[in-house]
Amino acid sequence: MKKIYILILSLAYFTASAQQDTQFSHYYFNQLFFNPATAGSENVTRFQALYRTQYTGYQSTYDEGGAPVSQVISANLPLKLIKSGIGLTFVNDKIGASIQRDLKLSYAYHIPIGGSQLAIGVNGGLYTRGIDYGKLRARDNNDPLLGTGIVSQSEFDFGAGAYLYNPGYSLGLSVNHINEPKFGLATKTATNALQRSAYLTGSMLFGVSYMVDISPMFIVSSNLSNMSLTTVSAGAIATYDNTYWVGGSYRIGDAATALLGANIFNGSMRIGYAIDVIVNGAKAKSPTTHEILLSYSLAPPRAGKKSIIRTPRYRY
Repeated sequence: MKKIYILILSLAYFTASAQQDTQFSHYYFNQLFFNPATAGSENVTRFQALYRTQYTGYQSTYDEGGAPVSQVISANLPLKLIKSGIGLTFVNDKIGASIQRDLKLSYAYHIPIGGSQLAIGVNGGLYTRGIDYGKLRARDNNDPLLGTGIVSQSEFDFGAGAYLYNPGYSLGLSVNHINEPKFGLATKTATNALQRSAYLTGSMLFGVSYMVDISPMFIVSSNLSNMSLTTVSAGAIATYDNTYWVGGSYRIGDAATALLGANIFNGSMRIGYAIDVIVNGAKAKSPTTHEILLSYSLAPPRAGKKSIIRTPRYRY
């Protein structure tokens, strides 16, 4: 029974590791989650929240289903006097009985290069993994190795990245889980590790007319221990009068995404909605995923003379 129990735990962690980093359809607006070098790059203080319910309505063989539900809360601000930016992110991710939480502090240093900026950033914090045994069914309720309640473990985790940007384009590269923290939880012999993941992101801004801007975008994410787990998404967002935006994206081999939203209250508040429609593997998943974005920006802290807003266009 002990060997069987350890095998079940190993399979559970393998399943979780297939999506160890939460994926978001609003990746265009959620750069800090992927890359610490983006902290402070908007030249505003921004507070942001994202809620994602994936494969809505999916039911596994257990009563409560196993569809992923994720939230990320972030804040970042520029520190102009020292050419830097800082940020804070908190991620809460649940997949069935498994729980992942990630709290990180980011720092970025911004270097002028011609008309652009090159930012180098690092982040570090605690990554927590847990199992809620109350959501599992035991074949043998008297098994002395069966856990009860919620068992969790926290380990230090860090990442790094680089980000090249100006009002017309952006290009970022980052690596997360550099130290590959290991988690044992209920077993003494298991060493389930967070595998290193890399992200390549990019976007451009084209003024189609006085009122309309088009921003092509892409993201490539890869598990560096298993390159076959690489995913590629690409699309574009059109913005009208710096206020209303609509867009689409396609995640190769998985889903098509539609996005819409608005910048209200003179651009200080951003609201958005995204829906993913599964185009591959629909028989194994519920067909839709929903995501809601809400963020609020403040002018950067005053330090001497009045700060200059880099661009009136809400390109990211």
